[in-house]
Amino acid sequence: MTDRMHELDPATFRSVLGRFPSGVTIVTTRSESGTLHGFTASSFASLSLDPPLILVCLDRRANCFPVFQAAERFVVNIATPAHADLAIKFATKGENKFAEGNFEFDEEGHPLLPDAAAVIRCELEQVVPGGDHVILIGRVHDARAGSDEPVMWYRGDFLHLGESAA
Repeated sequence: MTDRMHELDPATFRSVLGRFPSGVTIVTTRSESGTLHGFTASSFASLSLDPPLILVCLDRRANCFPVFQAAERFVVNIATPAHADLAIKFATKGENKFAEGNFEFDEEGHPLLPDAAAVIRCELEQVVPGGDHVILIGRVHDARAGSDEPVMWYRGDFLHLGESAA
C-alpha cells in the first residue's frame, strides 16, 4: 500500500491549513550581544496551566532561528488589527523589523508591544524538533492582557473579529 502522505502536494497542504483561522503573534528577543530579533508566528498555543507553559513554532530557515534556539527569554506579543503591517514585516527576511512599531523594553531589554492584545514573557524551557520547524516551549513568568481585540490569520489574509470571511 502506498503511503499517501508522501504524495501530498505542499501547496495543497498549505491551502488546507489556511482554512483554520489562527491568531497572529510577534515573537521577540534580545541576543547576548544585545541585537533585537523577532518573527511572526500563527502557530502559538497554551500548553499547560501548571506549570504555565506556551508553545510557538519557528521555521528552521528563519534568520533568527539560532538566536531563539539559544535564547534564555522571549516575548510573545498577540497582535491586534493595528499590527497587521508590522506582522508582515516580522514575517519577512532581511527587514529592519524594529524600525517601526512602538516597542517598549522590559527590565532585561526584551522588546514588547505595549498596545498588544496580550504580552506573554517567557523563559525558554525546551526546543523540540518538528520537521522544518522547531517548537519553542516557554515557561511564562509574566503575562498581561491589553484592551484591544486580536487579529486572526485566515486563508492568507488578516481577519478581524466580527468580520465575515470571504
